[in-house]
Amino acid sequence: MLVSVVIPAYNAAGFIDRTLETVRAQTFVEHETILVDDGSTDDTADVAGAYLSRHGMRGRVVRQENRGIAAARNTGMREASGAYIALLDHDDLWYPDKLAAVMAEFERHPEVDLICHNENITRDGEIVRVSRRRLPRSKVYEALLFGGNMLSPSATTVRRSAALALGGFDERPEYLTVEDYDFWMRLSRERQIRLIDRVLGEYVLVDRAASRRVMFHHLALERMLKSHLDAYGRTHRGMLARLRVRRRLAQVYRSAARQLIAHKEAVGDQRMLIGRMLRTFPLEPRNLAVALLWVAGAWRRSPL
Repeated sequence: MLVSVVIPAYNAAGFIDRTLETVRAQTFVEHETILVDDGSTDDTADVAGAYLSRHGMRGRVVRQENRGIAAARNTGMREASGAYIALLDHDDLWYPDKLAAVMAEFERHPEVDLICHNENITRDGEIVRVSRRRLPRSKVYEALLFGGNMLSPSATTVRRSAALALGGFDERPEYLTVEDYDFWMRLSRERQIRLIDRVLGEYVLVDRAASRRVMFHHLALERMLKSHLDAYGRTHRGMLARLRVRRRLAQVYRSAARQLIAHKEAVGDQRMLIGRMLRTFPLEPRNLAVALLWVAGAWRRSPL
């Protein structure tokens, strides 16, 4: 069974060989590589194309104007020939038995449409922690909606027909950085997801401007979640359901505030997020703890 490895890439010329090397090293050999160059301003497409040609790898490079990672993934899925799509972001890495393990799991569970595995989270080649996936056997959509994003693109393989039937990843700019989370939730409402309790790859941390990244991501997360939570509220009525929704939104604000406090950046944004958190769900002990942490920091920053 052919697997199509879909790699969205942007300005990756300096490291794409390393990512492609982990694809070439797979013990499962029935795969092709579709690398989508999303409007790079460097020679990503040429470097990747040369690598595929030099090593006789099945696949090709597709170029498109810069439209974002969701559009690049969708282009790759449409261009793919395989019955399964193995997603791989341009700076992440796989271990050699990744595809073999995933395809064996699909063979054992033909009713499943998406499989995800554990990953090592690395920085500069060092393991920071292990990301272990946990999902319940039932009510997977609610677990994702209220428990957070438990899947990772580079650890995920999805049946191509299921992904295309769903319409692929949402390409709206306002969903950038949360398009994968939205996709998992939409798919889980109709299809089965299965997890493999094995570490089969690496998610590579890349340092970026903290405050800008944190706010951009969490505003996108808030926007996307409100869409799902509004739909949930229309079918789940009553006080408990409303409290559950408010608690989830407060988690978003708390997470962003904690990250900004840790980076000691964007004090004004910290204040705004703390306020939203407390107005949305004031009785959560963890919310009160973060608020107290912020107050203590504000006191230390104030002049004597």
